[in-house]
Amino acid sequence: MEQTDPFTPSTNGDALKEGDLAARDLAEALKLAHIALPSPRGDFPTITDKPLVQLGGASAELVREPAARIRERA
Repeated sequence: MEQTDPFTPSTNGDALKEGDLAARDLAEALKLAHIALPSPRGDFPTITDKPLVQLGGASAELVREPAARIRERA
């Protein structure tokens, strides 16, 4: 029996659910750093059939804040 990768959803609905879970995970992690993106959410996959996350149209200023914090700790 062929095993499937647990991180590769088998249908678009699964991919959307996985994207939503990833978006929620990111939002919770960023909240610990006192950073909030406007509305992260899962999205339907495109050509790759991999789960996607939309970051909610975050401004460049907002996106640079976590980028700077990551660089400080890298």
